[in-house]
Amino acid sequence: MRRVLAQQLLLLLLIRKIIFSFIFLMKRGNIMRQKAQALVEFALIFPLFLLLVFGIFYFSSIFSDYMTLNTIARNSAREAAVVSAENDTERNVKYMEIRNRYAKNILPLDIYTWNPSPDRNDTPFSITHQDHNVVVNINATMNQNGSMLATIVDGLSGNEPDLLNLSITYTMYSEDNKN
Repeated sequence: MRRVLAQQLLLLLLIRKIIFSFIFLMKRGNIMRQKAQALVEFALIFPLFLLLVFGIFYFSSIFSDYMTLNTIARNSAREAAVVSAENDTERNVKYMEIRNRYAKNILPLDIYTWNPSPDRNDTPFSITHQDHNVVVNINATMNQNGSMLATIVDGLSGNEPDLLNLSITYTMYSEDNKN
């Protein structure tokens, strides 16, 4: 009887060991399957994550250049609004001095091209007087030579190069009411 009990106990211990070994192997295999599943999920999600990160970077670069040009336009309009002049020629000379001072500013990133000529009131940056108002116009084009964003946007937009060009206009009431 002892022998039968001992055999049954050994059989129970053996069965227990087999069950625990099987459970361990199942967990180990499950862990391996989970690792493989995580790797596949990572491979699918990582490119989308990179697209999101680089998209945030490029659009924050665009916004940074926009804010710089916006500040230039606002400050030059404010300075031009307080100009006191006897005639249009004197006013235009003072406007040109303000324009030349702000035309030297550079953009923080190479997303937009903005090169106003220092000697004339040209298209990229102009200050004019219209109906007791000072109007400042700033135009910047997307840099086609250094930015991959320009190439990508051109490809997505059907080659419309003017899609992301900036045009900023500030109008301020002129404090000089002589004319």
